[in-house]
Amino acid sequence: MAGKTTDEPKLTLPSGHPQAGYVSPDLSFTDGVGLRPPEEQEVIDQLLEEAEADREAVIENEHRVATEEAKAREAESAATQTAVKASSKAETAS
Repeated sequence: MAGKTTDEPKLTLPSGHPQAGYVSPDLSFTDGVGLRPPEEQEVIDQLLEEAEADREAVIENEHRVATEEAKAREAESAATQTAVKASSKAETAS
């Protein structure tokens, strides 16, 4: 995600939502530096990169779904308000 900055916080979905993603716990903690052999460290670095990519995918998908749902709620609310206004105008005209 280098070079990509945003001030807008990402929207999330509540737990139990059908499209809410699962992010596994962060396993990147190490107690000490340079304690692993280079081959093992390479594998661990690759696994951590994959986990970060998974987290980013979950965050992006949840943001997309939450944004779509928010827009749908706004459209539904606007349609309801329009129907109420039309109904009240019809009653007033009678």
